[in-house]
Amino acid sequence: MGAKGNFIYQDDQLRGSSYPQKGSCMWDLMEDFYAAQYNTAIAKSAGSAVYTTDRQNGYVNAIYGKYITAAMFSSDNVFTALGARPYNHEGVRIATEMATYGLATADDIAKGLTGVEEGEFAGIGATTVQDGYVPESVKMPVGEYREPWKDLPLDFDYGLGLSAIENKDDVIAKKDYFDKISKNYSDLIDKTILRPIQIKQPSMNGYETSLNGLARLVSGFSEIDREVKGKTLDAGMVSPYGGLTAARGDFYNQRSGGESALDSNIIDGKGQVLGLNHLRTLYRDCHINWDDSANPNNKMWVMSNVARDKLEAIMQANNILLNTVYASRDFNGVKTVPGRDAGLVLSSYNNIPIIPDGNINFDYKTKKVSKVSMGDIMLLDLDHIWMSILTPVELFNVNNPAVTRKLQEVNLIHMRCETRIDSFIQHGKLVGLADDTLI
Repeated sequence: MGAKGNFIYQDDQLRGSSYPQKGSCMWDLMEDFYAAQYNTAIAKSAGSAVYTTDRQNGYVNAIYGKYITAAMFSSDNVFTALGARPYNHEGVRIATEMATYGLATADDIAKGLTGVEEGEFAGIGATTVQDGYVPESVKMPVGEYREPWKDLPLDFDYGLGLSAIENKDDVIAKKDYFDKISKNYSDLIDKTILRPIQIKQPSMNGYETSLNGLARLVSGFSEIDREVKGKTLDAGMVSPYGGLTAARGDFYNQRSGGESALDSNIIDGKGQVLGLNHLRTLYRDCHINWDDSANPNNKMWVMSNVARDKLEAIMQANNILLNTVYASRDFNGVKTVPGRDAGLVLSSYNNIPIIPDGNINFDYKTKKVSKVSMGDIMLLDLDHIWMSILTPVELFNVNNPAVTRKLQEVNLIHMRCETRIDSFIQHGKLVGLADDTLI
């Protein structure tokens, strides 16, 4: 410590030094160099000089590097796993009931039908004798629903001077900054489609904006008046369709038993701790309605990382191994890869991949992922719920100060899409579970 040395000059040029090659001698070299070269306390960098506590005349040129380290949480697991289709039509037509269920009517009994009472199952041909009359015609109840695309812009600027000095010493890399903004954009879309159901759909000048959340699309009439995090759900929060002139009438027409024609399968945990019986019930309610109930392909569980960890703990406590499945992600979403070990390795329940996402239990007050919030658990059939893309993600930029009137490059990330659903009984949601506890 405190070792000294000399600078070696040749032809009035600095050629080297005789300072010991030790880290502890670096301060002496720096101080002596500036004192001998400039005879003044000059800083090496144009930025703020960093004073040391032990050597008042020492200076450090901090090299920050070209890259930014991300110190915040971000995720786009569900957004990228959900799948996408081109936006080639604005709405959907949904048959909410069968044209007939073969039930006996009062008119049938008045015409002479016997053996069954009104409302009991009679079956096809019950009112027709051999070579007799055919019954009255029936019609399939079809509802038409608009699903307008949503504009999703995100603008940001970048200094022209900062861009000009890129790659000089430790100046930030422009591409790395843009990559972080792009990650922010993807994370924001993921947070939007995973917004909790108690957060209302925003409106601008009377028109609904922002993407529809999965919790709203996969909802049920039974959720109206349910208490969630101190808020009471109303009909608008659980209405699966919004937009300019959305037809919501069928949703509000309550059926017997407090259900709606546009209900998904809702299992209310009623404050209970997550159990395997909850998942079994949700699976049983959903899978019977799939086009191919024996095929787990193009289906996925969506849950928070807390729920995923809790499920594994429950399985271990019952000496059951939480299975894994190989899956692939493509334009149509998550698909299982049977027959060979290829693709992503995901945890699975009943051979259906589990997509964990911290945005489900993200705490918007602390801006961090909650360690105890369970969130909802959803089982989705990707044949009937997807991202409808009108225009893919694009980057627009203008760097002409004569146009922008500022010495900055103006950038805009933008896409047009909507979260779309065309059938409801294939999906389900487990709500009202107790939050987990920490030791």
